[in-house]
Amino acid sequence: MTLWNMGSLLVTVLFFAAAKRLNRKWPSLLLSPAIVAPLGVIALLLATDTPYSAYQEGTGLLSEMLGAVTVAFAIPLYRNWPILVSHWRMIVGSLATGSLIAILAGVSTTMLLGLGQEAAISVIPRSITLPIAVGLSESIGGISSLTALFVMLTSFAGVFWAPVLIRRMRLRHPVSIGLMYGMGAHVLGMAKAMEQGELEGSSATLAVIAGAVMTVAWAFLLLPVILSWMGV
Repeated sequence: MTLWNMGSLLVTVLFFAAAKRLNRKWPSLLLSPAIVAPLGVIALLLATDTPYSAYQEGTGLLSEMLGAVTVAFAIPLYRNWPILVSHWRMIVGSLATGSLIAILAGVSTTMLLGLGQEAAISVIPRSITLPIAVGLSESIGGISSLTALFVMLTSFAGVFWAPVLIRRMRLRHPVSIGLMYGMGAHVLGMAKAMEQGELEGSSATLAVIAGAVMTVAWAFLLLPVILSWMGV
């Protein structure tokens, strides 16, 4: 590992540790380490004129660890599997509809804002967990770094708005709450749902896994239609 790679990894860990201390002192969703730490890293990259690709190369270990953490969430999923199976119709219908709407809304928004074809394709995987989203983006011709940005923005927005929507919609069923967190905020949503309860966390985990599979299927089915709509 080169000196720069070690430095970028160390800087990321230090930013996260500082963000954790800040959040303990002033507890707030807006001061969450998941928001403060990335903003600090972005500011540093901009100030030093460092390409994202160089930073990404040095922090690849963290991305690999993210996959391991995601797998660890399968433990509560296994414990609550019989309960989730009993609601399989609701789960499949909700996730299939949610993933479809996420793709259509993302593509439509980027096109209306005039962000261009590459952004429209890159936004397609925004509602699935980052490691899978990046791979899907590369497979359909998107820009992986742009997809990562869309995924992070979606995840932050999902964690921020989920409590408001749950309250406004008067959701009480733990499975429904978990599905909303998992589909809307990915791994951050899984962690937040786990704070609500094990069944909520299990439902969120299932939403992340099954939602990713459905999004991949929708992406390849809809890609010719989307490209035709954009005049490609």
